[in-house]
Amino acid sequence: MKVTAVRVWRTRFQAMKEGAAHKVLPIEVMTDEAIAGAGEIGLAYGHGGRGAAEILLELATAKLLGRDPFRTEQIQDEMRRDSFWGHVPGPILGAAISALDEALWDIKGKALGQPVHALLGGACREKLRVYCNGWYRGLGAPDAYAAAARAVQARGFTALKFDPMKLDAQGRAFHVSRQIERWLEDLAVARVEAVRDAVGPGMDIIIELHGNMWPMDSIRFGRRIAHARPFCMEEVADAEDASAAREVGLQTGIAIAGGERLSTLGDFRRHFEVKAFALAQPDMGIAGGFTGVRQIAALAAAHGVYIQPHNCGGPVSTAACVNLSFATPNCLIQEVFPTWPEDDRLDMVEEPFERTIVDGHLPLSSRPGLGVELRADYLSRCELLGEARA
Repeated sequence: MKVTAVRVWRTRFQAMKEGAAHKVLPIEVMTDEAIAGAGEIGLAYGHGGRGAAEILLELATAKLLGRDPFRTEQIQDEMRRDSFWGHVPGPILGAAISALDEALWDIKGKALGQPVHALLGGACREKLRVYCNGWYRGLGAPDAYAAAARAVQARGFTALKFDPMKLDAQGRAFHVSRQIERWLEDLAVARVEAVRDAVGPGMDIIIELHGNMWPMDSIRFGRRIAHARPFCMEEVADAEDASAAREVGLQTGIAIAGGERLSTLGDFRRHFEVKAFALAQPDMGIAGGFTGVRQIAALAAAHGVYIQPHNCGGPVSTAACVNLSFATPNCLIQEVFPTWPEDDRLDMVEEPFERTIVDGHLPLSSRPGLGVELRADYLSRCELLGEARA
């Protein structure tokens, strides 16, 4: 079997309620045996998606076309070590490498008639606990957060995540710049307390800070919400600052999660060695796909750290995360966005995993490869960014 072509698309979505806009970038790798694999560039938001697509096509031409898709270790090593910048790829080059790797594993699974989690060593669990994100869009007042959190709980979820500072008092997008303004800090504390009161002590609450603050501010805020017993706080300092994340954890007594913007094994090694994370969150779409993230997961286990693949894109990303999480012993929980009310991204594939959640868990799937199939009719409505052919 040989790789014959690679295509990459970009979706066209309207802005969400708070003003943010996503551009999901699915890819497809085709072979001479009519088996195609799907992947997803992990840059659905922010800048850099189009650049990653261009790099992906360059890498495909130089390192993938005409190759055996089963040789994922060799191909990834060459994409990283023979491309000069790939030694420390960062999120843009890392996203290109990751999407190609996901698609190659999808091909392997389909060719063998096995789900990717079986190829990674087999499932470690029969169902996977997930937490709900994306449930608080456009909300302002604490009582609105409380009502929405109760609705999440009523759907069977046992854990949820939110950034209590992401939206202003009217529910519009707001970006914290290092120091928290007092009005926003007070509002954020009130939102956390309202959610805890609404869902009771039995539901886990993850507090996301998106790396917007310096340690002093995260420490002060963490101390103010510690009585609400958050499951963890995520991205409490600059993404690369391992010592700062560790200090916030020590000063607040709250477990720290992070890693979604890190792209190499070395990045994570530095955080693990200083005990910065209790929960590592490598993104499948920028940290090397299956080949890269399973190495990070193994290193995390060696340091007594749980893992939860970061997931905030389309249904191909979810499928990749779920397969890795099922096959990873130290996976603690998995992030999902069960609905995207502003757009139709879940229709990108047949049978998206987001629509199979039962009582806050995903059942083990036996579908081959990633377990999802890209829909040609959906892709025909997307922007084709480019194609590479042998």
